[in-house]
Amino acid sequence: MQVIIGGANNGKRKFVKQQLMQHPSGEIHFFEGELPKKDSFSTEDILVIGNFENIILPKVHLDEVVIAEEIFNRLIELNKQARVICICTDIGRGVVPMEKEERKLRDACGRLYQNLISESEDVIRIWYGLPEVLKGEGL
Repeated sequence: MQVIIGGANNGKRKFVKQQLMQHPSGEIHFFEGELPKKDSFSTEDILVIGNFENIILPKVHLDEVVIAEEIFNRLIELNKQARVICICTDIGRGVVPMEKEERKLRDACGRLYQNLISESEDVIRIWYGLPEVLKGEGL
């Protein structure tokens, strides 16, 4: 599993697409704001999953630890079938939201991202289009 993290509109998706074009392997599947529903991927397939905020939002009534664990466990299962690349938008910096639901969303994202980064082989931060390898060898 790989994690690409950075602020909104910092070039994370562009970076992933460029890297995947340079190292083509299997079929590439993109999922934005949803987790794959099917479980029959090839080990050569690449699953690029982003917009975790929209994956978490419908579950915001649950405890943030439960939300993070549920999504993380699903990603671990998917990673056993195919190569998973998670595109994570860092929403944990800056102003703490006033609304309870928005704070819970931010906290659940933070917990999920901690789990993903801990489990990932590679972690790359994208800052205004510039990649910085934080863990591993990169994509």
